[in-house]
Amino acid sequence: MLCVGFAGYAVWRLAQALFDRGDMGHDLGGLFRRSIQLVQGLAYVSLTIGAAHTLAGAGSRPGGEKRAAAGVLGWPAGRELVGLAATVLAVTACVLVYWAFSRRFEESLRVGEMNAATRRLVTYTGVVGLCALAVVSAIVSWFLFRAAVEFDPRSPVGIGGALGKLGASPHGSVLLGLTAAGLIVFCVFDLLQVRYHDA
Repeated sequence: MLCVGFAGYAVWRLAQALFDRGDMGHDLGGLFRRSIQLVQGLAYVSLTIGAAHTLAGAGSRPGGEKRAAAGVLGWPAGRELVGLAATVLAVTACVLVYWAFSRRFEESLRVGEMNAATRRLVTYTGVVGLCALAVVSAIVSWFLFRAAVEFDPRSPVGIGGALGKLGASPHGSVLLGLTAAGLIVFCVFDLLQVRYHDA
C-alpha cells in the first residue's frame, strides 16, 4: 500500500512540475513553485524505491541506510550531490516556513466556502503542519550536509536515521513527540486541502 501511495503521489507532483497541472504558470514565481513540486516528486520516487526494497526484503539487512550513503558519496562528485540535496532540503524548509506564516497555502483553497470555524482550523493546521514539515526537512538537511562535509557515510542521512539521532539527544523524546504531533496536524491539513482545493 505504501509503494502504491508513494508512487501515486510522485506521479502527481511530477505531472504538476513538468506539465503545469497545477496551473502555476511560467513566470518566475510559478517556475519556483514548480521546482519545489519537482523536488517533492523526486523525493517520493526515492521513497517508492525504498518501500519496494523493504517489501522485497532488502530492508531487513542491517546498515542499509549507511551503505546507501556510502554509495552516493563514492560516486563521481558524490559529495557535491549530497551537498546539493542538503541545500535543496534547507531551501525547502525555509519556503515551507514562509508559506506557513504568510498563509500562501490559502491561495489554492476555496476559502469562501468555509465557515469561520473551518477557516480557523485550516489556518491553524496549515501553519503548524507546514512548520513541522519544515523541521523534518531541516533535520535531514543538516545530517546530509554533515555527511557531505565530513565525507562520513556513517552519518545518518535518511529521515529515520536523522530522527533517531534527534531522539537520542537531550529531551529527544519530547522533541520527537512534538514533531510527530505536528506531522499529524499536517495530515489533517492535507485532508482539508482535498476538501477545499481550488481546482
